[in-house]
Amino acid sequence: MADFFQAAAQVLQLIIGSSVATTLTSVGVILLLLTAVMAYIALGSKPDETSNSLKVALYLCLVGGIAFSAAGPSLALYNELTYAAQHPFQVESTDQIRQRLADNARVRYVVRLIPYNNGVEKDRHELSIDSVTKLGPAKQLYSFVGDYEELKGRTVEDAIDMTGIAKNFDRVTAIIFPLPRKTGDVSAFYPANVRGLLQVIRLAESQIEPKDRFIKPDTFNPDEIRNLRDTDLNTYPPTAFKSLYPRYCHLARTYFCTDQPSRSLIGGLYRDWHPLGFSQTDPPNAPCDIPEEQFCAFTGWDKVRQDFKDHFGARAFLIENLDVNKIAGRIMIDFTDPHNQRIPEIGLPPLTR
Repeated sequence: MADFFQAAAQVLQLIIGSSVATTLTSVGVILLLLTAVMAYIALGSKPDETSNSLKVALYLCLVGGIAFSAAGPSLALYNELTYAAQHPFQVESTDQIRQRLADNARVRYVVRLIPYNNGVEKDRHELSIDSVTKLGPAKQLYSFVGDYEELKGRTVEDAIDMTGIAKNFDRVTAIIFPLPRKTGDVSAFYPANVRGLLQVIRLAESQIEPKDRFIKPDTFNPDEIRNLRDTDLNTYPPTAFKSLYPRYCHLARTYFCTDQPSRSLIGGLYRDWHPLGFSQTDPPNAPCDIPEEQFCAFTGWDKVRQDFKDHFGARAFLIENLDVNKIAGRIMIDFTDPHNQRIPEIGLPPLTR
């Protein structure tokens, strides 16, 4: 029933977006209301007392009401399909995605891709589109997601390669949804660079015993604590906390490379993760063997572009492990052929500055 109302709301949005469609639908509704009034009058009269003019008017209003009411949504849908055909969506290039990272580009919709093997009963029972209840495993507090606009138009297999590591899958459950709004100073969404990761670790570890925490009371000095409490969008580019980046990266690398009790509360930090906040394709087999000076190196985006020219994936983000059924505006897709099927266009309007 909820899906029906969601679909009805989408049709209504299409109609409202077209003045002609709105007019046609309004005329149709008015004619149907007139039909109801005349039908009420006719039913209250004897057959021989009902005039021919009333019968004709009733018939014309009924036919016209149905025709106009159907024409409005049909026109709106036709306009939408025509626009889509004339304006095919563009696939973001690797250079464009790298630039989005450097620019700290705004995220409007995110996508969570859940690959699984349909032949494995446990996978099918837990990860199929009919079974999944949260973005990640139930125990997780935060899960990884990607920016929808960086992945649309690509095959599902390529999108998974750009945002994580998965093997032996033949089915994918996709959840595409608008980014939840920030409530006051509390954010549910963090860029997964070293700063965002440390913020999430602090939040996740508030749910475990102090003795099991990676972050201790004296881990950060007052300036660092103030910095980490700030969740404004403009505080996340490495250039915004340049003096703190080496320190944050040292801590994030230590967490990444050691077995910590809170790791199960945070979405898979696998070897594709990079401290600048992106996922690598064809990542190193043993990233923790890379010296810290090299692992944490950041001298500018031109160097990043050069060093990761062939294995830059997409930006990575951490979001609260939301209940799927409570996500407003979600779109769920069951990809049965992820090697050939593509992340679809959902018709987002162009970004306005």
